[in-house]
Amino acid sequence: MLFRMAAACFGQDQGGLCPKHIETPQYPPLAHQAHITGKIILTVTLDADGKVKHVEPRADNLNLKAHSILQNSAVENMQHWTFAVPPFAPYTQAIIYNYEFDSTLPPSGGPSSLPSITKVTIDLPDQVNILINGEIIGPDKSKTHR
Repeated sequence: MLFRMAAACFGQDQGGLCPKHIETPQYPPLAHQAHITGKIILTVTLDADGKVKHVEPRADNLNLKAHSILQNSAVENMQHWTFAVPPFAPYTQAIIYNYEFDSTLPPSGGPSSLPSITKVTIDLPDQVNILINGEIIGPDKSKTHR
């Protein structure tokens, strides 16, 4: 798995959230197998200590055709994060999780059973990108068995 933070919090002037602990998100295996992608927008509420007290998918996720598997994964992941003390409490912020396939990564599966590769980038303060490689679909997977 590849993990990269696209920006640092230190010296941040925009007043956004600064994570203290990040639990690396995963691409849900069922979503990978079913080729489900989507953008999940979460509303995250922090307490005075920077702990996540409440997370919920925003109602406008329905307009983005967000799938419940991705929503559940994003909510579960965000519940494990902690942040620096917010400017006031309760503090609410929208955070976007993008689940997408990355065609630049080598595919998984095939005769050599190549592994799945997940690449995570976090663009602070409000964007999390979870990219995964596609699968090799061989003749044995594309035929229906009778």
